[in-house]
Amino acid sequence: MEIPKKPRPKGARKTSKSGLPLVAGQTSAATSGYVNSQDGLKLFYSSEGEGSPLVFCYGLVCSSLHWTYQIDHFKQSHRAIWFDYRGHHNSDTPQDLSTLTIKNFAADMRVLFDALELKDPIILGHSMGVSVALEFYRQNPDRVKALVLSNGTAKRPLETLLNNPNIIPAGFELLRKAHESSPQLFSTLWDLQKGNALVRSIVKLAGFNPHLAADSDVERYVSQIEEMDPGVLLHVLEAYQSYDATSWLHTIDVPTLVISGDEDKVTPPQQQILLHQLIPSSQFDSIRHGSHCPQMDQPELVNERIEKFLSSLKTQ
Repeated sequence: MEIPKKPRPKGARKTSKSGLPLVAGQTSAATSGYVNSQDGLKLFYSSEGEGSPLVFCYGLVCSSLHWTYQIDHFKQSHRAIWFDYRGHHNSDTPQDLSTLTIKNFAADMRVLFDALELKDPIILGHSMGVSVALEFYRQNPDRVKALVLSNGTAKRPLETLLNNPNIIPAGFELLRKAHESSPQLFSTLWDLQKGNALVRSIVKLAGFNPHLAADSDVERYVSQIEEMDPGVLLHVLEAYQSYDATSWLHTIDVPTLVISGDEDKVTPPQQQILLHQLIPSSQFDSIRHGSHCPQMDQPELVNERIEKFLSSLKTQ
């Protein structure tokens, strides 16, 4: 049965063609700027609204686009904050791409938290952003009030990607070696695939619910992938693939909501169930017809589920 599309929430943020928020013309309630990482990189951040802070961490080669409907909703009652990881969009790219690691993304977050003097933030992570949120907690357990972990995995995402544990890691290794041997040729071939209709169709079918996701959201996301430096992509993917939090998840002692799309093909629901099983006293919320991006497919529903979780924190 075909699922009817729902209208997008009103008041969505204006974005550039690449999907990034437009800094010019922001309201007085919104601020943006840069903080310097410990190794001297300029890291872009945006803060909208007032109240208790919610910090949004996006996924692999994504942007704030993936949280746009949540930021628009929660900035009415909270301080909604996001930042670009090193090597992404408005932030500096390090000369040494090996510094593009989950641990460094989390360390950069601490610099941001210090600069903004954040107290008791709630961190929301999507996909790879789940790993960033978890690593920040591991490094700074006393600086996190609660966690919202959407469509992530505790370890090695390529081993479960598209439910194929063998082909995907092997394919990534071939790409990595090809880039290593000839970065310029690899970049040329990368540029040639831009605008490929087949690639866009595959991304939409694999990463979104094609009946619910807005075509404009998918288009902006694919454009962001195309604009990403392939060297950055491969180094971040390698770091993501090597990250494993399973051995210490049992130590998490803050309220945690685990969100899963029950039709997620990128990070299958079993991975979110594992997170729920390993994190003591966590809550599990499965989004029916949810893809890898349920917060974009069904933003009103996901906002409602997050709102319910946030309300429960007030009684604890």
